[in-house]
Amino acid sequence: MPSNELSRVLANKPCGLLTDIDGTISPIAPTPGTAQVSPVARAHLRHLARQLAVVGAISGRAASDAAALVGLPELVYIGNHGMEEWKDGRAQPIAEAQLYVDAIATVVAEAQAQIAFPGVLFENKGVTASVHFRLAAAPERIGAEVGAVLEALAARHGLRVTGGRLVWEIRPPLAINKGTAMRRLVAEHRLRGAIFLGDDRTDTDAFSALRELREHGQCTTLSVGVLAAETPQIVCELADVVVAGVAGVEQFLAEAVEAAGAQGQTQ
Repeated sequence: MPSNELSRVLANKPCGLLTDIDGTISPIAPTPGTAQVSPVARAHLRHLARQLAVVGAISGRAASDAAALVGLPELVYIGNHGMEEWKDGRAQPIAEAQLYVDAIATVVAEAQAQIAFPGVLFENKGVTASVHFRLAAAPERIGAEVGAVLEALAARHGLRVTGGRLVWEIRPPLAINKGTAMRRLVAEHRLRGAIFLGDDRTDTDAFSALRELREHGQCTTLSVGVLAAETPQIVCELADVVVAGVAGVEQFLAEAVEAAGAQGQTQ
């Protein structure tokens, strides 16, 4: 990407960089437990954490899982699409989201009883849950059938269902997402520059939040879409710039390290 785009954002102090994990700094894996963060991306994030006011991950994973997978204690970790934060060695859910833990568990249990397709994986993450169908024999067809079951169960328990890359997410009916998480971090750290990288539909909430902050003159921002075969079109539409896969993210982060160093960034 053009280096002047990075320089324009990094010139604003304090500045922060946040990233999604799966499909962004970690290649999409067959199952959540087999994912691995790119060592190159990890090294660049470690370096950026010494240069910028805040560096971290905003993920659909549980906050504890995100922190363990990335493995950099100096980073900020927001999990469950903005509904919890890893702080002081433990996950701290937002109070409103905590009220739905029992309902999430009930829907997961009922869904498991009704859905018997091989290759469908259930992941209860406390304040949200994921149902993965990547390993199903016919992902598109089975995913649609699984989605219909989940929609009915979620509605019965006052929850909602959203979609991602071959995954359904069961969430509380709250206006909390990666966009609200991004806004919170910008406000908490009083950022004048902010960058977010992501590859999926849920990441576009952060893209939209950054665009609104920029349009209102509150922060200079840059949204980076990470493209792959399964990337939803909305990612391309809402990103300011795009890069090709995890390799493109590695290059982008390398350029960020270099640009921040050239500006003498240590915040």
